[in-house]
Amino acid sequence: MTALHVLVPVKALSLAKTRLAHVFDPPTRSDLVVAMLIDTLAAALGLPGSVATVVTSDPVAAEVAFAHGARVLPDPVHRGESDPLNAALDVAAVRIRAQSPGTDLVALQADLPALRTSELTAALTEARLFGRAIVADHTGDGTAALFQCTPDRSLEPMFGVDSARRHVRSGATALREPLDGLRLDVDTIGDLEAAVRLGTGAATSRVLDRIGFALPERSSGVH
Repeated sequence: MTALHVLVPVKALSLAKTRLAHVFDPPTRSDLVVAMLIDTLAAALGLPGSVATVVTSDPVAAEVAFAHGARVLPDPVHRGESDPLNAALDVAAVRIRAQSPGTDLVALQADLPALRTSELTAALTEARLFGRAIVADHTGDGTAALFQCTPDRSLEPMFGVDSARRHVRSGATALREPLDGLRLDVDTIGDLEAAVRLGTGAATSRVLDRIGFALPERSSGVH
């Protein structure tokens, strides 16, 4: 069985999910980010033989990662780096391949509360047919997951604005399966509502229950 290593970058919790600031106060946003990370790791580590590394400079995120079965790589990028996320993923990928040549790599967003292991399994199985592949996020512009299953090629992460198109231009195949939970990274309140409708993982559900988060009632369309 080919080894699999999942890389999950996490920014400082104080900077996370600012687009939810009009709905949640900073402690609640932090709790939500941590819960989504826990659920993302649970899905990733459900893959047989998988190893996960969280790349972060945040001590709370690092502690959470350790507590839930992941390894931690302190963010290796120095201040002033023009592209810190992708640079950190590159460094992490090089270290992993140096220790374990031939390992399949997956760079995965940390905010996938509705992710299921079965979706990752399906995506990985297909990605291995192509070597390098992505799962675009639900907007079609971003990248929820980048797969590098070709041993002699580097990860080449290009996360950021319009990353799906840039990854495809670099040679990645965009997978077409629905994979709704894998595609649904949460940035806005609408994303969070969509994740709740799909079914969030246990950690995210507990936080949402605690704060009394409820979906808005849908109009019946009857007047």
